[in-house]
Amino acid sequence: MSNRVTAITPQKKRRRRYNVFLDGEYAFSLSAKLALTIAPEDVLSEQRIDALKNADEIECAFEKALHYLKFRPRSTAEISRYLAGKNFGGKPIEAALQRLRHYDYINDAAFADFWVESRKKSNPKGLFALRYELREKGIDKALIEKALSRYDELEPAWRAVSSRLGGWSKLPEFELKVKIYNFLKQRGFALDTCEAVFARAAGQITAENEP
Repeated sequence: MSNRVTAITPQKKRRRRYNVFLDGEYAFSLSAKLALTIAPEDVLSEQRIDALKNADEIECAFEKALHYLKFRPRSTAEISRYLAGKNFGGKPIEAALQRLRHYDYINDAAFADFWVESRKKSNPKGLFALRYELREKGIDKALIEKALSRYDELEPAWRAVSSRLGGWSKLPEFELKVKIYNFLKQRGFALDTCEAVFARAAGQITAENEP
């Protein structure tokens, strides 16, 4: 076989991809960008075919990663695991990650800051839980500690509890304490934070119930 390009046709369902025919038979598909680098009657060496396929796999991995990033920022490890789950190999994944870093689409330090801030604003978590979550995201220990160095968990803990005090205000003090401690410990808050929030909650309820 001569590996002569006999046709380059758009796919019916994926208009940004093209089917490449060699010697009258379907051979492989390419992105529109790569399809422009060849033309009918070109004769492709095996090395050129392999290079096109490899470049296409990297392009596909990059596009998949961009789609994954549309919903929220991601850590490097999250994207790597996602692409591996889509059956991309190690080399295309690393090449895609390099391109993402080049365009500053991934930055683990910025991601750690984003994650801490988002937890602070909604679904508050304590330092213990945040460390665990960031480790699960594959963030380096030093970056985790830097992101958490300015995090004061007391106010997020109070906001998490204060919205529930209406339903707890009639509880005996001991039951209130158990409720608050269990609620906050499940969210990774420290013991001294639980103590401070309970004291504030008990004081507020007492003040509201005074004649």
